[in-house]
Amino acid sequence: MKKIFTLALLAVFALVSCTPNSKDPVAPYPEACDKHDVDLILSETSGIYYGNQYCTSEDVYNYGLVISNKANVYDLVSGDIVAIWPNSQYFFLDLYSATPSQNYSISFKVPNGVYNFDLDNSTNAGTVGAEYSYLVLVGENTESEEDTEIVSFESGVVTVSDNLIDAVLITADGKQYHIQCSDDDVDNTNAFGAAALPGEYSTLTDNVSIPFAEPMVFAEHYGDYYVIGKDSWVLYLYDFAAGHTVMLELLAPVSNGTELPLGTFAVSNDITKSQVALPGYVDAYGEMYFSWYALLNFETEETLAVAPVKTGTVTISKEGEDYSVAFDLKDDLGNAITGTCVAYVDIYSEAAGASLLSASVNNQPKAPKFANHAKKQLAPRKVKISSLIKK
Repeated sequence: MKKIFTLALLAVFALVSCTPNSKDPVAPYPEACDKHDVDLILSETSGIYYGNQYCTSEDVYNYGLVISNKANVYDLVSGDIVAIWPNSQYFFLDLYSATPSQNYSISFKVPNGVYNFDLDNSTNAGTVGAEYSYLVLVGENTESEEDTEIVSFESGVVTVSDNLIDAVLITADGKQYHIQCSDDDVDNTNAFGAAALPGEYSTLTDNVSIPFAEPMVFAEHYGDYYVIGKDSWVLYLYDFAAGHTVMLELLAPVSNGTELPLGTFAVSNDITKSQVALPGYVDAYGEMYFSWYALLNFETEETLAVAPVKTGTVTISKEGEDYSVAFDLKDDLGNAITGTCVAYVDIYSEAAGASLLSASVNNQPKAPKFANHAKKQLAPRKVKISSLIKK
């Protein structure tokens, strides 16, 4: 599993403004400074806590931060950065600390300490990983490489104390950058779905009731992939007689992944709930994420209809060796998608292959490529911003 630091370069978001952080700073806090080549005070910190997934030691914990003049930069679950705005700054910091987050990635304070810039990317506690730590300065044109400056560093120190992140970093040519921010708290409670591309993506024209005349069910267990203290499950429900397919992404209490989680899952963005089904959406690259319905022709691999799941409930129960999955859902046009699937469930603990579903940004679904069952491949969770800026 890799990390994502992606920027969705969306013209639709280009003129969106952000509300400044409303909390009053408590000393120490940034003070105007003109002692360096570049002195910059930023107001907002967004971030994702990765636990020790990317550390060489289980006693070290990784915090991926974006310090900016824009608030709520991250979509927590997908790992995407929502957008880049004109005249904005993004200071990426890949911090490694001996202090874990008590509330996982849902909310955390950036741990106090001194972090030395690390060109070796050792992932040792008290270091800043150089590979994914850099400054992005965006001008008026958010889609132009010429109007965007990416500053890489060779050395320096980041110091975090209560209410102050203070970084003095030096480039290869000796230029000094001093960056300060009073916001050292990250709250991702409402950060799911922030990178969704607005619009209606259902191609259904009426309600759908699935009989499951020839049912087949697969499930994938990813453990706490999102580092929010909950297991991630992907459940695939097929009715091969008619081509109905339902893909449901569920968050549930942590388990060993040998049995499906039971109970009722409301479709919701609220990742603080003990178990939810994540609503479906399309991101800036035209990819379909989380919970969807599709009508397929399995012989020709043609997609006849697709619909994101937006509201409703899913209830899972055990019936002998089989599971019963009952759902009462609605898409983004208000069409009902209902059914009860009773079948034996094959459970996979590791992912391989391509994502089951994909769609294009203009509402035209792409045909999925699978024979029997295409296991979902979770997206990488770290991509350099420089590879995403249009040239």
